[in-house]
Amino acid sequence: MKAFTEALEHELRNIPGCSVRAHLLIPGFVFTGLTAKGRTEKPEGAWTPDQTVDFMLTSLERGDFYILCPDNDVPRELDERRILWAAGDIVENRPPLSRWHPDYADAFKAFLDQR
Repeated sequence: MKAFTEALEHELRNIPGCSVRAHLLIPGFVFTGLTAKGRTEKPEGAWTPDQTVDFMLTSLERGDFYILCPDNDVPRELDERRILWAAGDIVENRPPLSRWHPDYADAFKAFLDQR
């Protein structure tokens, strides 16, 4: 999805006079029917769909392409570190989502501790 949306925005911005844009929403924990898992009460860490949409609209008004939407559980700095680690999965040919792989647990923790 990321690569497709980046390519689409690149294509659109190179069309003279084009007023259509593409943006990539990267949501945090949003409480919806898909994430409820049988719960009826919104977990404390989750945002509501309305909060997510409000954040997205504010980001669009600023002209952001990457819309890294927070939640009440994970601070932005941690999201950013996770994204950087995930890029390393590709560059270093680690398994996908290696941060959850036991062989990489210590390395991931050390990575997060770097500031």
